[in-house]
Amino acid sequence: MSLFSAGETPLILLALAAMLLLGLEAWRRAAARARAQQGEIEVLQARLETLRDEKWAIAEREERYRDLVRAQGDIILRKDLEGRLTYVNDVFCETFGLKRPDVIGWPFLPELPEGQRPRTLTNFAGLATPPYRLRYDECAITTRGPRWFAWEEFAIRDEDGKLVEIQAVARDVTDRKETEERLAEALAQAKDANRAKSLFLATMSHEIRTPMNGVIGMTKLLLDTRLDPAQRSYAEAVQASGEALLNIINDILDYSKIEAGKITLDETSFDPRAVLESVAELLAPRAFDKHLDIVTEISPSVPRLLLGDEARIRQILLNLAGNAIKFTVEGGVALRLLRKDGSAGRGSSGRVELLLEVEDTGIGMDEHARAHIFDEFAQADQSHARRFEGTGLGLAITRRLVTAMGGSIEVESEEGRGSIFRACLPLRLALGETDEPAPAPLSGLSVLILNDRPLVGAALSRAASAAGAETHLAADREAVVRALSSSSYDVFICPLDGDAIDGAALAAEARHLSPGTGTLMLLRPQDRARLEELTQGDNAPFDGYLVRPVRAASLIARLTALRARGCMPDAGTPATQDHQDYDDAIVEGDRTPALPAADAAALGRLRILVAEDNEINALLTRTLLEHTGHEVRLARNGGEAVTHLEGDTEEEVDLVLMDLHMPGMDGFEATARIRSLVTSHAHLPVIALTANAMADDRQACLDAGMDDYLSKPVSAEALAETLARWVGRRSPHGAPHRPGDGQAGEKANHA
Repeated sequence: MSLFSAGETPLILLALAAMLLLGLEAWRRAAARARAQQGEIEVLQARLETLRDEKWAIAEREERYRDLVRAQGDIILRKDLEGRLTYVNDVFCETFGLKRPDVIGWPFLPELPEGQRPRTLTNFAGLATPPYRLRYDECAITTRGPRWFAWEEFAIRDEDGKLVEIQAVARDVTDRKETEERLAEALAQAKDANRAKSLFLATMSHEIRTPMNGVIGMTKLLLDTRLDPAQRSYAEAVQASGEALLNIINDILDYSKIEAGKITLDETSFDPRAVLESVAELLAPRAFDKHLDIVTEISPSVPRLLLGDEARIRQILLNLAGNAIKFTVEGGVALRLLRKDGSAGRGSSGRVELLLEVEDTGIGMDEHARAHIFDEFAQADQSHARRFEGTGLGLAITRRLVTAMGGSIEVESEEGRGSIFRACLPLRLALGETDEPAPAPLSGLSVLILNDRPLVGAALSRAASAAGAETHLAADREAVVRALSSSSYDVFICPLDGDAIDGAALAAEARHLSPGTGTLMLLRPQDRARLEELTQGDNAPFDGYLVRPVRAASLIARLTALRARGCMPDAGTPATQDHQDYDDAIVEGDRTPALPAADAAALGRLRILVAEDNEINALLTRTLLEHTGHEVRLARNGGEAVTHLEGDTEEEVDLVLMDLHMPGMDGFEATARIRSLVTSHAHLPVIALTANAMADDRQACLDAGMDDYLSKPVSAEALAETLARWVGRRSPHGAPHRPGDGQAGEKANHA
């Protein structure tokens, strides 16, 4: 029936009320539903009540939304696709001093500071693709003056996904922008200050190293002359003070480079065992002067060749071991090379976690000192600051180097009981290197070791055991006698300088007790004067010797030779002979046996041109070279060096030592001129000899065409080593030309 039939006035009134309450369209929908259901007035009334509730709910939600928008501190606006505003909130009006009726329906562009380009109102390209948002910062003129706003625009789409409007929200970020500008300005100032500091350090390094080169170098020459005891004591004090000052300068320069982020890491193939042993050998004289033991221990699982920065790893070991010696009064220091990730043969990824461990029996640290030991300028204990000198930068530099390599470093220490520093470095196996266990060349060999110095005895025992030998430690003379009387041993190792034990007498007694046992003497380099007496002749107590600190390869070589009762190993083990040569060179007094070419006889008589403007350094360099039999020609600047070479024949100069900073023509320009000369000088080795000590200086020299780099102060050993590397470049007078030496030397130098 019809909803509007006669006699149904309440229904008509209800319909009018519905139209007023809900609107005409809502009434039509309700009436249509009622007709479809053939319902009565109750049906329509219920439907109207439902629609009323829905409309009130919508109105309530809209009011909450308006309250939320009004409470926002951000600008909110909407605009159509022509850029005309369709809605702005109160914050917009307050910010720009505008009234809502004046802006609705009009395009809006805020007034911008002078020089700033406005954004396009209808630039919707960024809204057409996901994430359908645009974000940008813009400065605009407001009632408060210029303010920065962070704008975010996003698309509003209809049911069909068509873009119909743009909504934008802007937040005042002026405080953030001003903070960013202050930070950027502070960063720029810091960079300027850092550049100034680097320039200052480089300049001061040069100015300090130039006279220091003269002081240290001339003092060494003075010590080579005849001096009475008092004079020698004074000269040694000058030398020690100069070297201490040099160490301080090196620490400061290293820390400065690391702090400035200028530290660069190389990745070349190197032997970690050789690095560890060379560090121990370098520090051994310092340890022996303090009557300390220094030993090395290398795990068999450590690969022979790894990829990493050999120089920086050596520096880490030098810092840790040098500190250990400095803070140890009695006992000794152990340098260990281990593998954190287990034994050999397990690594299939080609990566190795190398563990560098340095243990000492020194003063140790309490909990507070341990917490700050890696801080800059920190000492192990401030109460020891005057007792143990140093900058407090060594361990800070070490930590930063380890971190730069992706590793970690820790310390285990107890006050009065020594310390253990452990640095773990993630490295890769060198190309072609296998990760397999090392062979056991001493398998079946029995070794007795006098263990009166536990650090030394334990290290020797572990090294021999790792190579397959069966070892036994004897604490004193009585234990040695009991062992030799009850068992048979192939070799007995006895230190010459044992505590309260005459090593030579005990070795002679061992010979008597066990005639078939070979005897090896442990000696320090300074004990070499007694070598002939103790190892040669029918009644000599020792069959051979080992130089402390003992290399693992040297130990294997000597034990293998003694097992053959004095016969050298067969030709299948050339490394054995090399390490015997090392020990032989040490006891002969050569502290750089790995560089036999440094010997003057091997080098021949070179003609060397030295370009140096400082008279003292020129005298020092000339004296060092002439003492080793070379002929020296001096040039006071780069121009004189070039002039000299322009008039020379090919045979007259074998090598040039070039200072960098000289009046007139500096070393860089002189090198470029030398390289542009005729072919006879095209490959003349030019070696920088300069007080500049920054890493960039070395690279600058190589980029300028120089072949090598020596930083002042220059030692006689470093000079001889460098000459040995480059002597093959030219035929020295009095020595034959050796083809290929120069190329090999160049590779070794750059490595």
